[in-house]
Amino acid sequence: MPKESFEQFVKRQKEKLDKAEKMVEGIKERWKDKIEEVEMVEKSVKELKKLWEENEEKAKKKKYPNETFSFLLSLPLPEVPPFLLEKISNKFLKEFDWKKFKERVCFESDLGMFLSAFLRKNVESYISSQKQKGVKEENIKPIKVHLDVKKLPFSLDYLGYRNPQKLHLSVEGNLRVYTGSNMEGGKIIVKGDCKDHTGWQIKGGEIIVRGDCRDYTAERMKKGEITVEGDCGAYTAWGMKGGTLIVKGEVIFFSKSAFSPDNKGTIIWKNTKIWEDGNWTKEGKEMKEKGKIPIG
Repeated sequence: MPKESFEQFVKRQKEKLDKAEKMVEGIKERWKDKIEEVEMVEKSVKELKKLWEENEEKAKKKKYPNETFSFLLSLPLPEVPPFLLEKISNKFLKEFDWKKFKERVCFESDLGMFLSAFLRKNVESYISSQKQKGVKEENIKPIKVHLDVKKLPFSLDYLGYRNPQKLHLSVEGNLRVYTGSNMEGGKIIVKGDCKDHTGWQIKGGEIIVRGDCRDYTAERMKKGEITVEGDCGAYTAWGMKGGTLIVKGEVIFFSKSAFSPDNKGTIIWKNTKIWEDGNWTKEGKEMKEKGKIPIG
């Protein structure tokens, strides 16, 4: 093996030094990005807290849910990179001053809407930026946000209100009422139970509840799909007009209006399609005649 010359030795050492310097610069850059990310999360959570404290009384005075939501959307909610939405949302909930609002009635509704407005505003901004880059809507990747609500002292209402296209919301824990109401698209997965009015007036997208729902599930449902892997309560599918409702467990009773000719949707109960496009299916009709479908 030929002996290395002095020039070759110097060149090799210089290459090692250059490589080491690049590694150091790379580490510095990663730390810089990490610090900037932490600072943005802290700043955004602080802004959300301030906006809530300044406007929650005004939101409380709004008469209807759509009025409340429109008001919350009009606030200067922080706009952040999509990949930070999950961290900011969870940190906001974790650091929320729950004791201060312990005695207030129904603040959970406004808070659930407030968080939903923050998510919607940012996802809409993301979709708009992607379209400006020439990406077709069907090719825009969804934003995934996982929320952990298991340790919260209150269950949230109206979470996922007017959930937009491209927002996939996954919730670990139980929610209260009106989950995914007026939903327009995307997906909501609840790894827990929901109470009344799950999927109220849903217009698109998909809701999956791993646990149970209570009364009025799929109330006034128009489009989309709702799957309840557990049981449902009374008045299930009240005023349903379209979409697909799948209930894998028991139902206290279905609303009579669920089986009106006006309901052009589909109802699947215990793996059997019982209603479709304004009519009983063959299997559904047989079960109804035998009194096996609870209707109230």
